[in-house]
Amino acid sequence: MERGKVYVAPGGSHLVLSDGQMRLNKGPRENRHRPSVDTLFRSAARAHRDRVIAVVLSGALDDGTAGALAVKARGGVVIVQDPDEAQIADMPANVVKYVGADYCLPVSEIAPMLTKLVKAKPRRTKKVVKKSNGAAAKPVPFVCPDCGGPLTESCLGNLGHFQCQVGHQFSPQALSEAHANALERALWIALRHLSERRGIHESLAGQSRGDPVMVRRYEENAEAATHDIALLREILERI
Repeated sequence: MERGKVYVAPGGSHLVLSDGQMRLNKGPRENRHRPSVDTLFRSAARAHRDRVIAVVLSGALDDGTAGALAVKARGGVVIVQDPDEAQIADMPANVVKYVGADYCLPVSEIAPMLTKLVKAKPRRTKKVVKKSNGAAAKPVPFVCPDCGGPLTESCLGNLGHFQCQVGHQFSPQALSEAHANALERALWIALRHLSERRGIHESLAGQSRGDPVMVRRYEENAEAATHDIALLREILERI
C-alpha cells in the first residue's frame, strides 16, 4: 500500500489486507458479491485493528454491516453517510441500527473528517462490541441459494449470519433477497417446461386425429398446462 493512493477492487475478486499487503482472491461470494465490502472490512480490522477507518455510503440491503461490526470490535472507527441524504439508505441505516456509527455525516463532511482523524494522534480504545456467547453455529432447515448446500447460522452480537459448507455467506437481508432470486429462477424454468409440455401435447393431438380418445387426452393435457402457465405468471408477478 502506498500513501495517497486509492485502490479499487476489480470485479470478480475479493480485496483483502494481509501482512502489510493487499491481495486479491476468488473466495466464495458474500451477500452474493465478489468483491465484498464485508470481506475487505474484516481483513482490514484483523490486520490493522484500531487504525482502521471504515466508511459506508449509500447502498441497498445490509452489506457492510458485518464488516463494520468487525472494525468496531477491534477499536476502529466507523463513518456512515447520513441515511436521510443517501440515495439508498439501507446500508448506512443498517450499520447505525446494528453496529452504531462513530460519525453519521453528509457526504460533504466525510472527507474533512477523514483528514482530521488521519492527522490525529493514534488512539487506543476499548472494544465496543462483545463477542457472541460462544454458541456454535447451528444448522438451519434451508439451503444455500447459490449452491444448494446446507446452511448454518451464527451470531455476533445481535447480528445474524449464515454460511454454507462451500463458504458462501449471507446476512439476513441478503439471504432473503438471494432466496427470492433463486425462487424466481426456478419458477421461470418451470414455466419453460410447462410451455414445452403444452407444445408437445398440442403436436401429439394433431398427429392422433385417427384416435379421438388420445386426441382428447392430449388436448386436456395441453389445456392443463395453459392453466398452470397462467398461475405461474401470477406468482412471478408477486415475487
